[in-house]
Amino acid sequence: MRHPRTSPLGFDELLSRVRDLQAGYRGQICGGEIFITEPPSPARAHAMAEIMATLVAGSPLGDPPPAGWQIVGNAEIAAGGERLLVADVAGWHLDKNAEIDEGKPPPKAPPTWICEVLGGGPRAFTLTAKRTIYAQLGVQFLWIVDPDAQVLEVFQNQRGKWLLLAALSEERAVAAIPFESAHFDASDLWLTDRRSSKTPNPPSSRHRA
Repeated sequence: MRHPRTSPLGFDELLSRVRDLQAGYRGQICGGEIFITEPPSPARAHAMAEIMATLVAGSPLGDPPPAGWQIVGNAEIAAGGERLLVADVAGWHLDKNAEIDEGKPPPKAPPTWICEVLGGGPRAFTLTAKRTIYAQLGVQFLWIVDPDAQVLEVFQNQRGKWLLLAALSEERAVAAIPFESAHFDASDLWLTDRRSSKTPNPPSSRHRA
C-alpha cells in the first residue's frame, strides 16, 4: 500500500518515516512516495525461506550452495535519485578473491540477481516501477515469485529490458539461471501442494547439515 501524503515531503522525512515503521513492516521510497509492505504471509515467508535456504545452505536435492555468491535477504538497494528500494532476496556474484561480509551487500554495487516474492504490499509497484529501476541499475537476472499463482518467472536483462526465460510451477529437479548448479523441485516453493493439498516440510527440516 502507499503511504498517504497530504503535502510534499523531502527524502529525509520520508526516510525517517520508513525507519519508524512497526516491526515486520517494510517501507520503500520512489517518486516522493512511501510504498509499504506488510509482514509476510505464511505462503510468502515459506517461498522466501526456501530460496534463501537453497542458495545459502544448499539444495534439498543435494547440490551445494552456488560458489562465489553473497546472498542477502531484505537487502536495501542503492538506487540513487532519492530512492530506497528493498529486495526480498538479492545476490552479488563476487570476484573469487573478494571477501564476503555475510548479511551485508557490497557498497555501491547493484546486485547481479534479485528475487521478489509478491504479496503483502504494492504488487503494481513491484511489477512496474521497481522492476524497471532494477533493469536500469544493471541487475542482470530477476526472479518474480507469485505464491498465490504458484509460479516462478525467471528474467534476464537484455539492454535494459526484461526477457522472460522460464516460468516454473511444479517441475522437478530444475535449475534457474544464474544458479544452474542448484537444482530444486519448483513445487517446494509453495506452502501447499495444490495437487494433493499437502503442506511440504519446512525448509529448516530439509536443510540441516
